[in-house]
Amino acid sequence: MKEGKQFERFRDPIHGFIEVTPLELKIIDSAPFQRLRGIHQLALTHLIYHGAEHSRFGHSLGVMHLASRVFDTVIAKNPKIFSDAQREWYRQILRLIALTHDLGHPPFSHASESILAIGLEHEDFTEKIIKETEIADYINEIGQTLAANYGSDDYAISPELISDIYLGRSGDNPHFIFLRKFMDSELDCDKMDYLLRDSYYCGVKYGSFDLERLIGSIDIYERESQLWLAVDKGGIHAVEEFILARYFMFVQVYFHRARRLYDKMLTWFLQEELPDKRYPSDVHEYLKWDDARVWGLIKEKESSNEWADRIINRRLFSVVDESSTHSGYEESRISNIILSDLRREIGRESIIVDSADKAPHKIPSRHDIDDEKAIPVIVPYSQYPVSLSDESGIINNITKPINIIRIYAKEEYFDKAKAICEQRRKDMIGTSEED
Repeated sequence: MKEGKQFERFRDPIHGFIEVTPLELKIIDSAPFQRLRGIHQLALTHLIYHGAEHSRFGHSLGVMHLASRVFDTVIAKNPKIFSDAQREWYRQILRLIALTHDLGHPPFSHASESILAIGLEHEDFTEKIIKETEIADYINEIGQTLAANYGSDDYAISPELISDIYLGRSGDNPHFIFLRKFMDSELDCDKMDYLLRDSYYCGVKYGSFDLERLIGSIDIYERESQLWLAVDKGGIHAVEEFILARYFMFVQVYFHRARRLYDKMLTWFLQEELPDKRYPSDVHEYLKWDDARVWGLIKEKESSNEWADRIINRRLFSVVDESSTHSGYEESRISNIILSDLRREIGRESIIVDSADKAPHKIPSRHDIDDEKAIPVIVPYSQYPVSLSDESGIINNITKPINIIRIYAKEEYFDKAKAICEQRRKDMIGTSEED
């Protein structure tokens, strides 16, 4: 019982108990939201890290929980920044954004996003689901309840408002811009949850960080009616740990060589077997697709589709050449030469190339208060914040993009392809003895 309201509790392996209101539970119990139970968070990663069976359902609850915690923390430090009515309204808006932010994911999440209807991304389907299904009614009901409580339609919440704030279409309203930072910034609650959740279910430690210290370090910086999420100077090490956790998860898990290959094979399978080579654009037809339906199709086509056979029977192409984690222009040039040689000598259909690239972070090297990606650091000796990059040598030096180039070859050509790669690299780079 809390403030006279009965809360439903979900027991979560990452965050313990997660509480939701009866009206929020209507959203969670709806068919579009329950569909997320059937969408793997990490696509086919469970074929590599067998524990990675977790879904977008748990992640969505976790993000809502963390967004509420971070919001409550920064408001407790700045109790006069909003009125009581504003505080409840903004908190509810943020919870709804966090709860619904992943509704539009296709089967196997990002792995099959390229199969969406042309011109659409999963965020577009999220908006469609929020506006065109029963979830719209439940959001309106929550908003009308708040409006009635405060005797003003100013405190209503609509599906349009939720979508506009999350997608950055809220105009110049500084408070709405501030709310979006909880979900889309270098210190957002989405990243906090997926790092801890993915690390836990994959059985690795790479994504671990001190969540309690990080949340306790987050504050608000206000200037000329604009609000930014900031961190206290004493919390810099917690932010560094968070950034490093994300970096290592990309290098060790998200960019794992077999995981990347499974994603490619799934995409090629769907392009060959789906009607029109894409998921339907109609939102109600789209919602009929989940992992189970795609996996059923893979099983059905096992004997007739090479990619289905390879996925089910774990017949993967093997890596014959791989660049360093942060390959630059010269390494890319060498990889491209090797790739051309392999395609010529072995055949294009027997060679796969993959380039996994990602910026370790988007925190500006120099603090600019107008930069949405900036994280101000509040220091006790100044009324103005300082740059996180200036205060953290670790973050300032982790700027080189992750760019891993891998070349795979069919099993029967592995030895030949490997020998070609080694010889080409020796010819182009030389040996340490020669140097």
